Amino acid sequence: MSETVLVEIPARPDFVATVRAATRSASALADLSVSDVEEMQIAIDEAATLLLPVVAATGTARLSARFLVTDGSLDVTLSTGCTPDADIDRAGMAWLMLTGLDPAVTVRTEGGELSITIGRRRSGEPS
Repeated sequence: MSETVLVEIPARPDFVATVRAATRSASALADLSVSDVEEMQIAIDEAATLLLPVVAATGTARLSARFLVTDGSLDVTLSTGCTPDADIDRAGMAWLMLTGLDPAVTVRTEGGELSITIGRRRSGEPS
């Protein structure tokens, strides 16, 4: 099984809960443990915290979440429009929390879009 789910929300803190809810559902579909589900939700919060200042600086109105759900794994990419020199704050608590939850987190700026990808594998699944 491999499914892709796309969610687009207004880029405002009060809508991040929508992505958290979708994360919970996608994590359950991937058959992740309860603790993995909770950690993915926290990671979504931290990733959104890092992207929302970029939204404010560029005037972008949307935040997109792309979920790749497979049996035993979930990858989530949060993205928003950006200027060519945009980057996230890698010195703050949100980045520290995010990299603690997923040391393999990736950040990309490409085609006028800044994205953060986080993932989780069920225990015993290959990376």
